[in-house]
Amino acid sequence: MSQEVMLANIKAGLDHVDAAALQSIWTIINQSKPEFATIADRPQFQHLVALKTPPKFAGKNLTLDEYERLSIKEKGELQRGLKEKNHLWLQEKFSTLKAAWLVVIDSEVFNWGKTLKNLPLAKQNVEIYHQTGKFPFIFINDDFMLIEESMSTWHATKDSGDFYPTLPVTLSSASGVVELVGDFDTGASGTFVDFDFLQDHNLFQPEPGDYYELARHLNQLYRGVPKSLRFQLTSKTGEPFAFETLIYCVPDWRLSPFVKINPNRVALIGRDLLLALKPKVVLDFAQCLTEIAGSTVMAQATKKKSVRKKQTPTPRRRR
Repeated sequence: MSQEVMLANIKAGLDHVDAAALQSIWTIINQSKPEFATIADRPQFQHLVALKTPPKFAGKNLTLDEYERLSIKEKGELQRGLKEKNHLWLQEKFSTLKAAWLVVIDSEVFNWGKTLKNLPLAKQNVEIYHQTGKFPFIFINDDFMLIEESMSTWHATKDSGDFYPTLPVTLSSASGVVELVGDFDTGASGTFVDFDFLQDHNLFQPEPGDYYELARHLNQLYRGVPKSLRFQLTSKTGEPFAFETLIYCVPDWRLSPFVKINPNRVALIGRDLLLALKPKVVLDFAQCLTEIAGSTVMAQATKKKSVRKKQTPTPRRRR
């Protein structure tokens, strides 16, 4: 039997074999007859072993001081490099743990969660550093950041006759409060707001431990830092819908993909907040208005004239 035939037979029977078993086979081959020993050194066999070997995490945790010396842009670049180098490792961990986020210390999963509600924020990241001496790497499962944005709806977009439904909301923290009208998109799993807009209104300031996640929308990368803010909808009758939640604050908002469709957008409000508050929201496509909880509170789009459907006259009956 030639080496080529033996190699083909080996490859055909190894699809189900794990990396440890392949290493054992390799050892046996190397200890066999000299004419067959070189099979284990063939690129085809080595490639098969590599495919079967579980990926390892590549990256060394920084100290808190080292991380804080980086600019926001540099923090984003660090995150992008880590995600690219560890793509297979992250995929395997997210799939195995069914995780929404991971905390990585010394190339191992230190902590993880199944929803974004308990995602570690700045204070928790600093606590992890004091506990371990390493500033954590944090990764969010891309499946939990998806935005299935459409172009068929209200706030006027760049396309003629196209509008995005809007919601008037109040965001607040211990240091500030701001009212805004955001674009409402049920295709977005999370809520995204202009970082600089919120900072200018004193809702927060950058703090040690902020971790800037890198994600993609409309085929463009953007950075976002989660902040815990109070989100509130209020009806005209005074009925409040409010709770504390994570908002993704996006630096360089005006250069981000969030303004491609609506250049005047300051916030994209996703379904996560409405699913938590459970208000009744009526979208009136004829008037381009949003009615909250059956009240008369309306969030008007920028279009002043209503788009009305032309009525067809009812034909008269013959007598």
